[in-house]
Amino acid sequence: MRFHIEPKWQDALAANNLDSYSALLNYRGENCMSSHTRGATWRLTLSCGQVIFIKQDYYTKLQPIIRNLVRLRKPLCNTVKERRAFALAAEHGFTVPEVIAWGERWRFGLPNTGVMVMLPMEGVPVDRFVAETDNREKALAVIKQAEELLKRMQACRLDWKIDCKPEHFFVLPDGGIGLIDLERLVKRSKPLDNDYCEMQLQRFRSLLPEPYRPV
Repeated sequence: MRFHIEPKWQDALAANNLDSYSALLNYRGENCMSSHTRGATWRLTLSCGQVIFIKQDYYTKLQPIIRNLVRLRKPLCNTVKERRAFALAAEHGFTVPEVIAWGERWRFGLPNTGVMVMLPMEGVPVDRFVAETDNREKALAVIKQAEELLKRMQACRLDWKIDCKPEHFFVLPDGGIGLIDLERLVKRSKPLDNDYCEMQLQRFRSLLPEPYRPV
């Protein structure tokens, strides 16, 4: 098992009895953001007032483990994959959530459970921003900014697959755009082809609020 807490967050998590791997993996609260048989994500306000998200992997599916072994790749639980994807995106200059604690546990040398604690990304997702603003020009400018960000990711050979949804692009208070939910993000050894890039762009556009979807 491996477990790490960023030093500056050690006391804050300890004050809420969340400074161990088992405590984070077994946390159950009132504010569940998403839940399925494989894991869950919880929103929690610490006693110091800081909001955090706890993302848990209750187990790692056998199918992706086998697929990675066949391809001679090291299998990882999903929280570890996403933490590494955050780091990869950050290396290329993209804004991503800050991870303040993480851990993983293996069984028989294979990934089993995992946990990750993140700070929230300030701002609102692009789809909500566009739906709530009365300024159409501003909405179109934000959409264009998100599309340019996606194109820059593609130019960096960062493949987000079909997760390039407007809800995963956050409009930040400073006017920039950050990225969340990067679990499937990978870096390709070769440039993404034009048809694939266009598919991702159309995927993004098709999920915008109706007045802004392409005809």
